[in-house]
Amino acid sequence: MYSVLIVEDHDRLREQLGQFYEQEGYRVVTAACGEEGLQMLAREKFAIIVSDVQMPGINGFQLARHVREKYADTDVILITAFGNIKQAVEAMKLGASDYITKPFQPEAIRLVSEKLIEKRRLLEEVRELRQRVQDGHSLENIISKSPKMLKVFDLIKSLAETDSGVMITGETGTGKELVARAIHTLSRRKQKQFVAINCGAFPETLLESELFGYEKGAFTGAIQSRAGKIELADGGTLFLDEIEAMAAPMQVKLLRVLQEREVERLGGNRKAKIDMRVIAATNVDLALCLARGTLREDFYYRINVIPIQLPPLRERLEDLPLLIDNILSRHPVAKEKKIRQLIPKVLDQMLAYSWPGNIRELENILERAVVKCRGDVVETVDLPAPPQRVLDTYYASNGSGEVSLKQWLLKSEKDYLRSLLVKYKGSISSTAKEAKVDNKTLYRKMRRHALHKESFKDLG
Repeated sequence: MYSVLIVEDHDRLREQLGQFYEQEGYRVVTAACGEEGLQMLAREKFAIIVSDVQMPGINGFQLARHVREKYADTDVILITAFGNIKQAVEAMKLGASDYITKPFQPEAIRLVSEKLIEKRRLLEEVRELRQRVQDGHSLENIISKSPKMLKVFDLIKSLAETDSGVMITGETGTGKELVARAIHTLSRRKQKQFVAINCGAFPETLLESELFGYEKGAFTGAIQSRAGKIELADGGTLFLDEIEAMAAPMQVKLLRVLQEREVERLGGNRKAKIDMRVIAATNVDLALCLARGTLREDFYYRINVIPIQLPPLRERLEDLPLLIDNILSRHPVAKEKKIRQLIPKVLDQMLAYSWPGNIRELENILERAVVKCRGDVVETVDLPAPPQRVLDTYYASNGSGEVSLKQWLLKSEKDYLRSLLVKYKGSISSTAKEAKVDNKTLYRKMRRHALHKESFKDLG
């Protein structure tokens, strides 16, 4: 039960306000003047103070300023018969949470009080969530209280004590690189570099030079020698993201490095000893890659020593309030605007959403909401509509089971991407935005399906 302090020098109004708040379920304490109100404040805590402005001695403005300076968690509602814009602005500057002019209807003060109590409840929830984070619901930069993620935390801690290869699997935006960094930071290799590379972001020839490095003159444009990611990761950790995009010849070369623990730069003839841990990550089913022959078995078993499966956000929705609080606490615009929470209606909407883009999508949606927010509480978010389903007569004509699941999925993906590329005339950024993937992932999938953006530029 929340406590309310009513400071009013008119006996009849003080009594009426007290009866109103008691009927609403509040515990009520009354004071006949500002001085008496200060005495009550010194004895106990109140959620709300309702005070008249015009009183002998300490008036409502002075009381509001005192509360702001010494009792920041207490809200003040000022009531006066002489309301004007100048007084309202002055009241807010002095720390009042709201301002009501006499005569007023009970519904008006009820709505104001409910709004303040709801804000207080949200702040208390945020504090509780922060305390939970401090009490063990975080590991490095990963935050969760989900049982599935807490098992991942335990696995990370145990893996940090070894040098075993790790394969992290999970949908786009689930935090695979965060997990890899946590393993590195908790390991004996933390003093050395964590070197990350996205295998899907480079063509095969460029990926080789990025990983192995090159000597001066090894190829046109190699005007000076350069160490590769493998050499840079010596003593530390090499993180290979989107490992499924690595071509088979490159897999053979990297497998040799992992077996022999030495690397040779392109155009060089000297091998350097390498001591590194390899952590790989993917957002696809590697069993399909093995079946297609795009992933070599010997390479797969070399890097997939210990698997970690990250759950999507829709399977750990209990983490949503924690994640929202963490994102808002770190976002520069949110900090500038002092935005720390969402109204319950918005949180309910977000809990009902499926989050296909996971935590990365959550960060983007919150950023848009923060930029548009005009107060200190987020009251609306733009949740995208579900992606349009691809309807294809191919499936209807082959519904007898002659089409394998793999063929069905690949055909569905290709037609879906083609329809978006037609819609956006080959625009990669617009297509990736609607498909809820990043540009690198879209390019990789387009290469898989032989889709070229130039083919769609003149369509529409």
